[in-house]
Amino acid sequence: MANPEYVLEMRDIVKVFPGVRALDGVKLQVRPGKVHVICGENGAGKSTLMKIINGTYVADEGEMFYKGEKIGPHTVQDTLKMGIAMIYQELNPVLEMTIAENIWLGREPRKGRFVDFGKMQKDTQELLDKLDMPYKANQKMYELSIAGHQLVEIAKAISCNASVIIMDEPSSAIGDEEINVLFKQIFSLREQGVAILYITHKMDEIFRIADDITIIRDGQWIETGPATDYNPDKLVARMVGREITNVFPKDTTVPIGDVIFEVKDLTQEKADGGRFRGINFQLRAGEILGFAGLVGAGRSEVMRAIFGLDPISSGSVYLNGREVHIKNTRDAINHGIAMVNEDRRTYGLVLGRSIHHNVSLVNLKKYTKGLIDDRKISKDVEKMRELLQIKIANEDVEAGTLSGGNQQKVVLAKWLVGDVKVMILDEPTRGIDVGAKSEIHKLMTEFARQGMGIIMISSELPEVLGMSDRVVVMQEGIVQGILDRSEATQESIMKLATRGVGKQ
Repeated sequence: MANPEYVLEMRDIVKVFPGVRALDGVKLQVRPGKVHVICGENGAGKSTLMKIINGTYVADEGEMFYKGEKIGPHTVQDTLKMGIAMIYQELNPVLEMTIAENIWLGREPRKGRFVDFGKMQKDTQELLDKLDMPYKANQKMYELSIAGHQLVEIAKAISCNASVIIMDEPSSAIGDEEINVLFKQIFSLREQGVAILYITHKMDEIFRIADDITIIRDGQWIETGPATDYNPDKLVARMVGREITNVFPKDTTVPIGDVIFEVKDLTQEKADGGRFRGINFQLRAGEILGFAGLVGAGRSEVMRAIFGLDPISSGSVYLNGREVHIKNTRDAINHGIAMVNEDRRTYGLVLGRSIHHNVSLVNLKKYTKGLIDDRKISKDVEKMRELLQIKIANEDVEAGTLSGGNQQKVVLAKWLVGDVKVMILDEPTRGIDVGAKSEIHKLMTEFARQGMGIIMISSELPEVLGMSDRVVVMQEGIVQGILDRSEATQESIMKLATRGVGKQ
């Protein structure tokens, strides 16, 4: 019998993938009009449970009840019709289509046999305006940033008039302003009786919006309780099964050496006014140089240009005092510059290939002497698996089957087996749980100790402040200031990041 108190209930859910028991007897009870946060480390099974709810996966064992009725095997379209919508952690927009076409894809309004594009445009614009989203319904998706893609997904879920909305890391790619828009909509939906299933690794978000919390560890249900029963320390301890005493293990005794990398007057001009201009900074051996700023400040664009992904209009790049000319990513790699992109699924991994292949792809020269030395690759993969604590059954597992945190570790692994002098990390802990964050931060410190120069972009100010030796603050494509660790605070960074915002 279903419990009428819950709009959604999962009982004894089991899901097995080759070599991995992803879920083992998990239960979930969701009340209408409540925000229910699912907590756990990467690989705990949170996203797998959500995909069983929405029909992407089929459970091997267990039962699902929705509005008091038992639900058998179902598809994504079935769940949408029932009133369950899901915003995925990894976005897959159709870039050549408009915002309107993406929002209504597969459920377009029709006039007879034909799509009613006029109504679709009108309904979309009304929705965007209602949600305070600064977009036009006829804009193409490729014109939007990752943050924009995420906001469109949120609008799409809201447009379904669902009773349950699943949000898997919805704020991982958006800034504070967009997060406020998101939370405003969550609070509004809650008042309307909609249940929100929310996955996040950000402690401040959990205690800002959660009514109920369910903790999953290693595929097993640990406990469920009201958010008021927890504080950050207790929640982390229950999530990871141990206490995390220092999420930002910055070692200020790491020696800072000479300048190894320098950018002078870097500019990218475009017809619409350019992405950035006059960028100047230096990076020293052993230094972690943080880049802070609001969404759209131009931080990622600068790093993409340095790494050869986008063109540079003018300016110079120096490595160990010598000017280098980087026209493409191969040039950057040959000079010992590596980049972990914020969008790991698009730029960091070949999802359908094994860990073995992903780690070796950018290092084929190292492994090839006539023939590819697979034994050498396997040896390095095993070394990286131990170093980074990557949770995989074996090196033949496809990258696309891993959790977000383990995918990020594989991206790091493929660079670390090469000869890296400068490591660019764009949102290195995006979508990674607090335990894995601490591990990544410890590795960053160790790489710095070995003399590597590290550039870190992060939208999380605590991470910038906790890990950086100096902080470069950008706003609208310009460096507004560079702060030493001793003078960097949330207030000083935000003052620079918002200087001149809105001025023409």
